[in-house]
Amino acid sequence: MRHERVCLELVGTVRGRLGEPSDDLADPVSLAGWLARRGLRPTEEPDAAHVTGFRALREASYRLLVAVTGGGAPRPDDVALVNRRAAHPAPAVSLVDTPGGGLRREVAVPTPEQALAVVARDLVDLVGGPDLVRLHQCEADVCGTFFVDTSRAGSRRWCSSATCGNRARVAAHRGRAAQP
Repeated sequence: MRHERVCLELVGTVRGRLGEPSDDLADPVSLAGWLARRGLRPTEEPDAAHVTGFRALREASYRLLVAVTGGGAPRPDDVALVNRRAAHPAPAVSLVDTPGGGLRREVAVPTPEQALAVVARDLVDLVGGPDLVRLHQCEADVCGTFFVDTSRAGSRRWCSSATCGNRARVAAHRGRAAQP
């Protein structure tokens, strides 16, 4: 599932978190693929330590998001981990000439640590920014992922209407049909 925030995409790499979870970041190859699909293909192939680093940030992010959306206080060690990762230098950006005479923004290829910093900074921007009021956890029984509700009414219930929403509607229909 694609989110508009890379930090939420990282949290979403545990599918079915509240049921029978599966981890999309099982090894360095799956991490490399995940990074590439987000435009963060690193300068070097990720190794097991990078997988551990991304998983640690993912779990700290999840707990932090549960706390801030539930009105609780985040764990200090989770905040410290996010801040530590966000403090790493980001990939360099520059303006380059285009064939038509204009300029475009170009981002340098990141190291795995810089890619981790990009994700952590996105979380800092989300939690410390105006989108926090529209941040919700999916209401599907087993999902557990988060999304920013960009609907006009602000009443979205699921991370994806096509997957989690459809499952919930089908289950509700079956429940009604089973009643005498």
